[in-house]
Amino acid sequence: MSEEVKTASAGAGPNAEAEKDVQNVLAELKAEEQKAGESANGASADEAAEEARIVAEAAKLGKESEKKDESKTDSKSQKESRPKGRPDYRKNIKSDLTSQQESSDPVAIRKQVEFYFSDSNLPMDRFLLSKVGGSKNRPVDLTLIHSFKRMRHFQPFSAIVEALKSSETLELTDNDTKVRRKVPLPESVDENLDPNVIKVFEDKAMSRSIYAKGFGPEEPSTQFDIEAFFAAYGPTNAVRLRRTPDKIFKGSVFVEFDSEETQKKFLALDPKPKWKGQELIIKSKKEYCDEKVKEIEAGKIKPSKSYRGRGRGGRQNDDRDWRERRAEDQKKGFQNGGRDSQGNNKERKEIQKDARGVPVVQSTANDDSTASAGQKRAREEDGEQTTTNGATNEPPAKKVDVKEG
Repeated sequence: MSEEVKTASAGAGPNAEAEKDVQNVLAELKAEEQKAGESANGASADEAAEEARIVAEAAKLGKESEKKDESKTDSKSQKESRPKGRPDYRKNIKSDLTSQQESSDPVAIRKQVEFYFSDSNLPMDRFLLSKVGGSKNRPVDLTLIHSFKRMRHFQPFSAIVEALKSSETLELTDNDTKVRRKVPLPESVDENLDPNVIKVFEDKAMSRSIYAKGFGPEEPSTQFDIEAFFAAYGPTNAVRLRRTPDKIFKGSVFVEFDSEETQKKFLALDPKPKWKGQELIIKSKKEYCDEKVKEIEAGKIKPSKSYRGRGRGGRQNDDRDWRERRAEDQKKGFQNGGRDSQGNNKERKEIQKDARGVPVVQSTANDDSTASAGQKRAREEDGEQTTTNGATNEPPAKKVDVKEG
């Protein structure tokens, strides 16, 4: 056997198994040559070609083994780069969004991709919103969309292209390699996630949304099971599993139906739908949110830091000019405090003098969040923290009607 083959096998890469495979191939070839009684110097043209093929295979095995080792190294470095002390809560998400059987159903494909770009998802989807650029409506590579967990089972890739050609809300661009909305998002929406923008879209969807609780612990099929459960009562735009800050399923969901009419029909059902024979708590999302706001104002639960529009301590949303609000504060006895020119609380200072007549300044923050005498500290109930409209303070669900999470 030539030195070229020996060199190729020796440089096959760090993977010991790959090198062993090459050595076995070479040993078998050598044994065949010896059995035929041929010398290494008398190799025929066919044997020379076979030898070249083995050299190529050895090189290929070497490259593959190097890639595997590089992949393992990258994975290890990513784990090591994760900040110490910061837990990875993704393991608490039990729903498996990659478990669907392979499909080329054009209706299912259109529904899934249209959801990604819909008003029900896009303004709340940090990643996809940055790709679209908000109102800039930049087209997104179909290969990227196909990489999403809930898209991977759609095969072949050409089926996705064909399905989107007949979409009513999306259009293909760049020789059918990219997709975007036919009608861009409003100009007020940019590529960054904005809580105020999210609230606008959430408020629009409020009248067609419901809250339901009683679904028990999460299992791998929970997301799909709950989606199928509500699909029996009418078309849905989104089914969002509600989670704690550490991603544990609360056993409750927000469901956005396609219309207010569908929502009202569902709420009017008698008897109420049951989940696996168990009673569910069902109400409109607005009713649920209003209840949470009242509980916050009563001090029964604690609002999250992102509790918007009602001020600290349950202050109602106030659209008055800052001068009017300051005047009211002053009437209540905050003569030296009240609000500054931006309407923010200022520090109230009480000037006193010590025994020597030297002025002493004592500051007490005029903060609405300070508990008054005898007032109990607000507490959390059921692990829920609510925002202004009562919705839980958790990342907007990616998507989770017909989307990965």
